[in-house]
Amino acid sequence: MIRYPMVVFFLLSLVSSAQVTLHPSDNVSKIVSSKPPGTTFVFTPGTYRLSEPIVPKDNDTFVGETSCAPPSSSCPAIISGGVEIGHLAKFDGANYQVAKQMQHGPRAASITNCDPGWEACIYPEDLFFDSKPYRHLDSPTLPTIGAREWWFDYTNHIIYFRDDPSGHTVETSVVNTAFGGPANHITIQYLTVEEFASMYPNGTIGTTQGAKALSQSTNWIVQNCEILLNHLSGVRNAYRIQILNNYIHDNGVIGIGGGIGVTSAPETQSTNAGILIQGNTINHNDYAHFDPQFGSGGIKVGATTGLVIRGNTIQNNEGSGVHLDDDSGNALVDGNTITDNSDNDGLVEEIGVGTSIFRNNVLLRNGTRVNGKNWSYQIAVRVSPGVEIYCNVLEVSPSGNGWGMGAANRGSSHFPPFQYRMSAGNFFHHNTVIWDAGANGDSGAGQNDPANQPNFFASNTPPDYNTYHMPNASAAHFVYDNDNSRSHRLKNFRGHQASGADLHSTVDTNYMSGFPQVSITSPSDQSSVSSPVTVSATASDKSGIRKVEFYVDWQLQTTLTNPPYDFNWANGSSGTHVVTAMAYSNAGIRNCYAVTLNER
Repeated sequence: MIRYPMVVFFLLSLVSSAQVTLHPSDNVSKIVSSKPPGTTFVFTPGTYRLSEPIVPKDNDTFVGETSCAPPSSSCPAIISGGVEIGHLAKFDGANYQVAKQMQHGPRAASITNCDPGWEACIYPEDLFFDSKPYRHLDSPTLPTIGAREWWFDYTNHIIYFRDDPSGHTVETSVVNTAFGGPANHITIQYLTVEEFASMYPNGTIGTTQGAKALSQSTNWIVQNCEILLNHLSGVRNAYRIQILNNYIHDNGVIGIGGGIGVTSAPETQSTNAGILIQGNTINHNDYAHFDPQFGSGGIKVGATTGLVIRGNTIQNNEGSGVHLDDDSGNALVDGNTITDNSDNDGLVEEIGVGTSIFRNNVLLRNGTRVNGKNWSYQIAVRVSPGVEIYCNVLEVSPSGNGWGMGAANRGSSHFPPFQYRMSAGNFFHHNTVIWDAGANGDSGAGQNDPANQPNFFASNTPPDYNTYHMPNASAAHFVYDNDNSRSHRLKNFRGHQASGADLHSTVDTNYMSGFPQVSITSPSDQSSVSSPVTVSATASDKSGIRKVEFYVDWQLQTTLTNPPYDFNWANGSSGTHVVTAMAYSNAGIRNCYAVTLNER
């Protein structure tokens, strides 16, 4: 095992008034409550089964003694909200029974929040056989229990399951939250956090602070942790939280959820929440089968502005990859890989405010209908203003769509000045959209609110400078009426352009060649630079790279046909600029990567 060197403990001691080394047999919650603020708690390897949540004090640090980098390496200090019950089970001739199970956490509001056949998703308790969640049955009386199923008689406090527990580790979740409470400036690192009976509105890490969300439970850092098998979400968003380089997987509903949501504070809508979600691997969430339309999947944020969601890998969740909702916005969603998430959009701002940028993302095959019936998009802007979408790659699978933008009556904002929710100022440009064989999904903009937004098409910049690749270049895959008819007519690309959309875009049948990889390696995004400055990019493709173009604010500056791909930017004016590297493969596919640089 890799242990902390002494110098690390010395550095920890400099920022902490005390350091406490913990062991699996310790009552962690009690020890934490007895220590002063600013204590560093070091967890030696082993399983810590909590009997109640850990409630930190300001400036506390919780760190595993053994460093880890999940999913590449596991974290051997394990914080568990479950208890072992297999050895207590008694066979009644049909099922195994475990009596005296008094846990009964808060439940979700309605079984309509669940996928059909999974109505017990509203209960936070789970049963695990060898770390595999079993299907919780919902019934007022003892049902017929099949393999990999269980039932909880909450009235008589008895758990029933069919499978023989002999030779297996059988656990049930008891504690609802691992780390919560109002303390600020908390660090959680190098821990495995699993099997908590979390339920909305709280997460496994992080609990709601209601109207005090801007002053309590702020400035948390959760990094290098593995967070799994918790009933609701792995981590709850909060003011100025940083969620960095974690492996968040196989949770009951969603990897990262929640938001500030202070409806009583007038400043909330304009407050920059300062949330950073970066470098995480988030996959296979929603084992409890909450309805993806209600909110499950990788990341969902509500009632929060000021987010950076960057460099995450979000795959194979049931639900959206990234979902911004309930008057969220002012977000930068940059450089994420979002693939194979089912039953909802890959990346969506559903009800938004302010301005957002979606760029440099790879969104492939999202929206396959497994448990739902809705058609989903790789990128969607449903009722939101000011979303600029560029330098993304979208792949449309047989049961998904490409990109979509729409107007609909979603009422007025819950936040001052309580404005009517409008779709205006959005722009989809310089993206690459590829249809798979057999894919029939569409891309485009749809008017569904002519009474309140009669100028929807004029209020949004028409899509442009995109490249489309599909098996049949004449196929009707585009929607852009450019009127208030609400007809949503499917058109081929020529008809799409005749409606005023994608006038400088292209279409072809080159849909099986993949796409080039391109990145600007220097200067880094958001850097302040002085002219002249060298902008360096890398580009690769299995077919080779034909050329790389450099743009400043979408004006072509230079074209290079051989590496190194370095652009000497010498004529910049002071201010903020978008600098882009556009790579073309020898196979004829284009892709771009953009950064924002501040010229002094």
